[in-house]
Amino acid sequence: MIFAKKEVIELSGGEKYIVVDSLNEDNIWYYYICEVNKDETKLEDNFKIITTVSENGNLFIKTIKGDKYTTIEKIFKEKLQID
Repeated sequence: MIFAKKEVIELSGGEKYIVVDSLNEDNIWYYYICEVNKDETKLEDNFKIITTVSENGNLFIKTIKGDKYTTIEKIFKEKLQID
């Protein structure tokens, strides 16, 4: 599954996020997402990097953490020209 820029997605906890940008690194799609309020009218100051993984024929969203997060975040920030 590939998410589009500006697409709003809902994670399992019920939080809604908008896709800020996507990146294909080593044949893995990463998405830089920002939380939006429940009415989808305001951006919150909560960003995540996610990817999708397929396990047993099911597709899951996985939050990137640790060193991989730092590496991918740096690429997104350079691409988006964010300090």
